[in-house]
Amino acid sequence: MEAVALNDVLPPDVMQGAMLRGNEYGWSVSSFPDALASAEAHGYGCLGGQFQFRLYDGGTCEMYWLAADSKERADGESWLDYSHRSCSEVLNKFQHLMSATDFKKEASSWPFQIDPAKSLVFVAYFVTESELAELRKSVVR
Repeated sequence: MEAVALNDVLPPDVMQGAMLRGNEYGWSVSSFPDALASAEAHGYGCLGGQFQFRLYDGGTCEMYWLAADSKERADGESWLDYSHRSCSEVLNKFQHLMSATDFKKEASSWPFQIDPAKSLVFVAYFVTESELAELRKSVVR
């Protein structure tokens, strides 16, 4: 998924605990729930995200199979309802994956040494109502 441009202008409280790598922001797993709550309070929706190990050398080990995504906005769903629902869905899936996943085992499956306690992040994508409409248009084209 391409990073949504608005990440450059997210409010500071949403950016708390985020680190930029390439064109994606990843939050420490301890800071993500607060960032998600702040994003919702500012009226953002959350498309979801995935876990990654970010290595000291600049490498990234993506775990696309460990995704916490929200369902698409339903026709007629108000933005306020979508914002709340999408953030809630992502939080629930994030928390489930945090409790059900053995990240040490995931780290050991890569061909090099990874310390999951220091390198695990959650990359998330936040959108405004107008940005989501633009994304939908670009997908339809």
